[in-house]
Order: sequence, then structure tokens, then C-alpha cells
Amino acid sequence: MYRLEYGVPTDKCALSVRLGIENGFFRDEGIDLSVRVVFSGPAIAAAYDSGDLQLGEIGSPPAVAHISSGFDFRIIGGGLRRKAHMYLCVGKSIRTWEELKGKRLGLLSRGSCPEWFMRGMLKARGFDPETHVQYVGLLKDYPRVVEMFREGRIDAFLCGEPAPSVAELEGLVDVWCAVLDEPSLPQVQWIVQVAKPAFVEKEPELVRATLRACSRSGHYAARNVDEWVDFGARQFGIARPAADRAIRRELPHLHLDGQVDMDGLQEIIQLQDSLGAIVKPISAESISDLRFVPQVSAVTGVTG
Repeated sequence: MYRLEYGVPTDKCALSVRLGIENGFFRDEGIDLSVRVVFSGPAIAAAYDSGDLQLGEIGSPPAVAHISSGFDFRIIGGGLRRKAHMYLCVGKSIRTWEELKGKRLGLLSRGSCPEWFMRGMLKARGFDPETHVQYVGLLKDYPRVVEMFREGRIDAFLCGEPAPSVAELEGLVDVWCAVLDEPSLPQVQWIVQVAKPAFVEKEPELVRATLRACSRSGHYAARNVDEWVDFGARQFGIARPAADRAIRRELPHLHLDGQVDMDGLQEIIQLQDSLGAIVKPISAESISDLRFVPQVSAVTGVTG
């Protein structure tokens, strides 16, 4: 049995992978997989670069920014959240973008996905992305984002589920938009699976088996939604209605097979370039190694 850590940038990532671990899908592949959280995109990018983590996932905005600056990891697959499943949640006393000026926006960290997406939305609306809002990086307090809002420490937040559903059901916030259908932003490949190139060359079958089990886990979760909701409620320590709302809101947009939307990846490179985050020119093809993405039947949609 090969022991492997799967890196994630928040405690809310890779829920289907965690469900797959519980159901033994990785053990079936000879892998003793554990999920390790390294809070923030820049921090987990550094862990992949150093080899502290060999394989896992990260949001594409910090991924492409750090690869362009010379970090040594490559994109090897796509996560379930191909589109950008992040939601801008704003306190009910704030009604307009103009009223958002000067307010405190909670996000994972400076330099992580929500800051880049927020900058894009602000720029498209003619605001200064640097000064229009106060970016509050939560880091290890990120799991407490709703509590931070209740305590009055932030006025709004941009994050993934289940915090938006928890806050909505408590009547705390209005969800202004989802990044995945925000008209000012392109359709992008958001969550990407990455690995250290030396690790890929040394353990190609392990990489292939890991991606295969990840895809199997995603398919299983989507076919067994009630079990997934129960698991999510336990995993996150939230009420089942909030877990149900969170999973069902995302379900129609999930991509289960691990492919990378290369056009969407190129879009995020172009967006990051427009925001000044790309150090050296890169392309979607130059930073990807997709040899190990599972093959998919076009007829059945079942991963082979």
C-alpha cells in the first residue's frame, strides 16, 4: 500500500475525494490516501514547488501565476469544480457596488482565487481593484468565515460552498453573484490537479491510479447525492439542509471525469496577465501534462 498525501488549499476542497477514501476507492488502487490542507493558494503552491507535497489540487489563478514565476509543478488533471464555484456573499445592509466601497471582504488569503476573481469583477465595473475594498485574508480562520461575519469582522466574503448556503439559510447575506456565471469574467478551468514533474516521472502508475480513483469518487458522489450530503454535513459540522443546499447548487455544473478545459485554462492565463500576475509568458499547453487523465466513454460517461 502506497501512502500518499493529496494537497488541498482549504478544508472545504475535495469532498468527493474524501468520500472516495471512506468508501475504499483509493485502497482498491493500492493507495493509502490522506487529504492535507495547506491554507491559501500561494502557500500550497510553495508546497508543490518544494516537494513538500507531490500531488493534489489548487485553484488555477494562483497555479498559473506561480508556474509563470518558475514554480516547479505541472497541471495533470481537472477537479470536479471545473467552473469557478465561488459566491460573493454581501451583508444585507449593502445594496450596491458603490456601497461596497471601503468594506472588508473576507477571502482565503491575499493572492488566492477569490482576490483574483474579485479584482476582475471590480476592474470590469470601473473600480480600482487595489483600493475599492479591503481584502481580509483569513488563512486558518477561513473555516470560520460565517462566524467572522457574524462577529462583524468582515462585511462580505467571496468563497466556495458550504459557507454561502450556511449564511443564506441564517438570513445573514445576499448572494450577489456566482463567479461561474458572472458576465464580467470568462468561463475558466478553475480547480486543477497538479504534481511535481519528478514525481510524475518516478511514479507514473501511481499518478494514473490516483486520478482514476478521484474520477471514480466523483462519479460515485454524483450518483449517491443523499449519501454525499450526509457525508458533507458530518465532514463540515453543519446542518444537513445547508449541506444539501450547497451540494445541489453545485451539482449541475460539476465535471466528473478529470479532463482539463484547455480553452478555460488559457482564459485564466489571459485574465491573470491582464491583472499583472503573469511573470513570464506561458500557455495552457506548456504548463500541462495530461497523459494520465482517465479515458472516458463518450456513450456512457463512465470512466474507464
